[in-house]
Amino acid sequence: MRGKTKWVIALVFTVSILGVAKLETTGILQKPVTQYLSTGQDFVVMKKWVASILDSEESGMIQVSGDVVGVDPFAAYESMQPYKSGVILSYPEPLPIAARGSGLVVFTGFTRQSGKTLTVQYDNGDEVTYGFVGSFGKLPYTTVDKGDTLAVMEEGTMYLKVKRDGLVLDPTLLPAFFSEVTP
Repeated sequence: MRGKTKWVIALVFTVSILGVAKLETTGILQKPVTQYLSTGQDFVVMKKWVASILDSEESGMIQVSGDVVGVDPFAAYESMQPYKSGVILSYPEPLPIAARGSGLVVFTGFTRQSGKTLTVQYDNGDEVTYGFVGSFGKLPYTTVDKGDTLAVMEEGTMYLKVKRDGLVLDPTLLPAFFSEVTP
């Protein structure tokens, strides 16, 4: 499919979901349809389904050559301290935060607990929240691929929380988790 057709299909799909939600809130539609799209995992399933219909094209990609030096910020932290249901990592310098796999950005915004925050629902089921970031690289409900820049950590510290199978991982398990998923 061409690029414009994909956008038209995505727009129609989005408008139909918003229309059903509006019909539900006004009482015209009695069945609670929007409850089926209430979690980040639901959006990942929807993304995969729509992607399978649209069959993404790679023709818009331009191949370039050069040395790519990957920095794994989770291997370079100076200290890790438990904080709320996650950890605070400290770094000697600002670093970009890269996606650890394919997924969907389900939240970008500000929270009391972690300041500027970004949450990604990865296709493997893990949900990772990155807090105290300096600037966002992705908007909510955009897809990400492994290596995409999600945000830039400018402060020297970052909040991190990981949910696996709906349960928050204990902060003491996070170093093992990140060594397990290191690219």
